[in-house]
Amino acid sequence: MKTKYFEYIAVYLSVFLVCVFVGIIGRMVLLEKGADEYTAGVFFWISTGFGVLMFAILSLFLNELVAGLLNRFLKAKKNGPPESRIPNEDLLKIDEELQDALKTKPELPENKNSAGDIEQIREEQQNVIKNQKQARIDIAIRYAHHEFALYAADDDLKQLSKNIIIYAEEINFENIKPVKVKDLSNLDLYHFGWNIWNYFKVSRQDRAAQFLKLTFAYALKDVEENSIKTHMKDDERKGIIKIIEDFTHL
Repeated sequence: MKTKYFEYIAVYLSVFLVCVFVGIIGRMVLLEKGADEYTAGVFFWISTGFGVLMFAILSLFLNELVAGLLNRFLKAKKNGPPESRIPNEDLLKIDEELQDALKTKPELPENKNSAGDIEQIREEQQNVIKNQKQARIDIAIRYAHHEFALYAADDDLKQLSKNIIIYAEEINFENIKPVKVKDLSNLDLYHFGWNIWNYFKVSRQDRAAQFLKLTFAYALKDVEENSIKTHMKDDERKGIIKIIEDFTHL
């Protein structure tokens, strides 16, 4: 900061001395031409001050002009095309690398059966899901037979199996037919319904209560669906059929 300050002093002092020198020469010329001392002195000071003033004005103007030209030049260079900022040797090197890459680019094998393969994979995945779902239904039916074997006839067990499939597949309940059971309390049926609902988890408990109401229509004819839903998990360890969180091991 101080160095720049002294530079300004040196510049303006030099300009002032030059202007004084020019003023002295002008004063001497006027005196030789016959002008008086006062006129020559006035000319000296006016010429000296005018010279300093003109230098200051030109200095400010030229600084702004030069700065503007430099900024425009630098901006134009900066906004030039990206290629102009890369040396020619680098451009040639990049071009050669691109050409080599194109020459050595591996050709993808033509797969004419891609659509057929995708369709086959889709079918396989669908079959896997279908088989998994069927396996879960088989487990639920085996559980139902285990619980009701002593309390329902063979035909009723078969119908119970069909009803379970309807529930698991989320088919319309209009195809459900009632099943007759004996020696089982409403609590046993509630527990069975909760176990089935918890195992499949394909609906809300409202639908599970409706499934129980329709499947065991004879035993639950006087019970409302809302009441069935409310008491499905009552007294978990009581009754013949108890609440089982996981019956897949049966």
